[in-house]
Amino acid sequence: MQNNETTGTKRFNTRMGFILFLVLFLGVCCFGKILHLVIFQRTLYNGTSSKCLDKTQEDWEQNPLAKDSTCNCYVTANNVRPVRGEIYDDQNRVLVSNVTVFDLTLDGRIFASKDTIYVHSPAKLNKLVETLSTEFYNHFKDKFPRNDLQYYHKKFYHALVEQSNVLILQSNESNEHRWVTSEDTAFINHLPMFSEKPCKRCVNYTYHTVRINPYGDLAKRTLGLNIGDRQYGIEYYFNEQLAGIEGSRKYLYVNKARLPLNEYVEPVDGYDIHTTLDLEIQSIVHNELKAKLIEWNADWGCAAVMETKTGEIKAICNLRRANRDGSDYTESDEYMLHKMVEPGSTFKIASALAYLEERHGDDNQTYPIVTHVFERKSKDGSKTYKYKKTDGKEGSEEKGYPIDIIQRSSNVGIASMVFTAFDKDYKSYLKKIDQLYITTSFSTQLGKVQAPNIKRNAKDFHTHYNTCFGAGFTMTPIQTLVYYNAIANDGKMLAPLFVKYITKAHETEPLQTFHAEVLNERICSQQTIDKARSYLKAVVTGEHGTARNYQKENLSFAGKTGTRDIWDENLKAYNYSKNSISFCGYFPADTPQYTCLVFMYNVSKKSSIAVDVFARIAERIKNTANYGALQQVNHEHGTKLPRTYVVNTAQYQLIMKQLGIAYPEDQLPVPYVTSGLREDYSVMLKKPRFKSSDKMPDVTDMIASDAVSELTRVGYQVKIKGYGVVRRQDLNTATNTVTLYLE
Repeated sequence: MQNNETTGTKRFNTRMGFILFLVLFLGVCCFGKILHLVIFQRTLYNGTSSKCLDKTQEDWEQNPLAKDSTCNCYVTANNVRPVRGEIYDDQNRVLVSNVTVFDLTLDGRIFASKDTIYVHSPAKLNKLVETLSTEFYNHFKDKFPRNDLQYYHKKFYHALVEQSNVLILQSNESNEHRWVTSEDTAFINHLPMFSEKPCKRCVNYTYHTVRINPYGDLAKRTLGLNIGDRQYGIEYYFNEQLAGIEGSRKYLYVNKARLPLNEYVEPVDGYDIHTTLDLEIQSIVHNELKAKLIEWNADWGCAAVMETKTGEIKAICNLRRANRDGSDYTESDEYMLHKMVEPGSTFKIASALAYLEERHGDDNQTYPIVTHVFERKSKDGSKTYKYKKTDGKEGSEEKGYPIDIIQRSSNVGIASMVFTAFDKDYKSYLKKIDQLYITTSFSTQLGKVQAPNIKRNAKDFHTHYNTCFGAGFTMTPIQTLVYYNAIANDGKMLAPLFVKYITKAHETEPLQTFHAEVLNERICSQQTIDKARSYLKAVVTGEHGTARNYQKENLSFAGKTGTRDIWDENLKAYNYSKNSISFCGYFPADTPQYTCLVFMYNVSKKSSIAVDVFARIAERIKNTANYGALQQVNHEHGTKLPRTYVVNTAQYQLIMKQLGIAYPEDQLPVPYVTSGLREDYSVMLKKPRFKSSDKMPDVTDMIASDAVSELTRVGYQVKIKGYGVVRRQDLNTATNTVTLYLE
């Protein structure tokens, strides 16, 4: 018995010793392998070996390993895209943001591998194809109008019956009307087939981050794009700041095994761009111009509002007819900055400036304003050529002063002024216009503006005559706006400014600030400016002013009308039934705050309708800009501060400043402020319920633009119902959409 126990113990010890030996042996082998990897193969596994092809290096194709078919070690890098910066208006409301869109793929192979009721029943499978085709067609027919019912039937049949991996829908990144959004994916996921567990994996969504304009067409052309060959606007010219810096993560492939390397470069997110645009003013300009374009079925039109003292562009609109019947217009082309058009009679004030400068402010001489016979002698003086000109109809040689000529918009009159001041010397006249900086090119943050293409070497009478009133040459509308703004700004000419400053994402401290470039400190004497402003005021208030029908008691403005016939290339002549019309001016007339230009192309009526658009824009800006969130001041109980809804703090400060009301600056909460009443009916300022850190911010009592901005910032899609301020907000978690109810 004892021998058996001894024998068993020996066997056990022998086995344990053998196992211990194996463990130690394996440990030594592993340790040796580790040492071998660390000492001899370290460079191989960190991607620095001479036997490893580094595809992250420049000219890696020239490396001999690139042509070696036996090479089984190479290094690659995956780019890590940064978050693109956002674009804001001057009140920090989001104008361009990021949103996720999807491509939809259906994998019929996975579907076939699942044991569902459809797999073994061809009749049910065909019925499923019919059902899905109908559901998709009804849901997506507006977004993808080219995809008919047959398209979806073919796609689903190929995927489900023929068991293939099929791309059903693909978002068009450059067209927001062709996006598959989270709302669409929620619809798909709730369809009976795709909500069943066995089939959920059949649907694959490839996501892309694209740019979205929460306010639709407002300033869309100026905000721009930077996709493929569609490069323009702020998105293009500030792409370096918006794009950020890509990061990267390197991977090592050895014998088909992928190993992440330690080299990881964090991406640097893009900076935010803060524009000069004011969302309220932009909305006013867009809606007023669009309504008039629709009314008169114009080809296109543009308008812009410039802050007189700063050169900041508060609104810019470029609209083109979207369909043949003219029932809709869309943002298209940069007409305001780059379209070369004949300026027409708005250019008469430029000729008047040249006249006044040459005559040292003397405007007491009278000139013909209806009909006149101009005389020109031949070079040798032996012949006299006569040119009879009228302003639309025959009449006597009635005369008027320069102020009468401008308010009546007389072609004969302005040409007579120019010919007298410059002794019929065309080049001297052009030289004076050049000295006024009216005919020079300049650069903006959105590209260079071309100089007018005036015929400088022309010697014929007609070219000289036509140039005096803006005919026979072309220039961009923005140039007219810029020199009219100089007149309003006491002679100081500023280049238009579109971007005020740049910040890091969601921060307020500017990294870089921009100011309008001064093109000329004083384009002409103060005496000339004062007289020119009196002429422009007479256009609106004078007895014969071409804009007199649009003067208003509560609104003073000044400016000049412009009408030009459109040149027909086929006829090689002007088409007198088609006009380009404009009005450029500023308001208020005596203390200009804004300068505005309205231009419309191919209308049957003259410039009065452009004046109408200008007056409507000016009146609405005066009555509504910066005051939309305020209630009437309650004087009954001695209230000094007005009641207010939830309003941006910076905007509140601006309102108080413009109203001349004192307020406790050190007590203002940020970023929004609201108010309440104390027991004695005095107003107290307080912080609203809104918190920027909340996943679902409370935006009740906000104006719609601020509410949309804040909800978009945290990733929600927004729908608006009603008008006024936000009274209620509802979240649809399935679609990640917030509906705002306004009153």
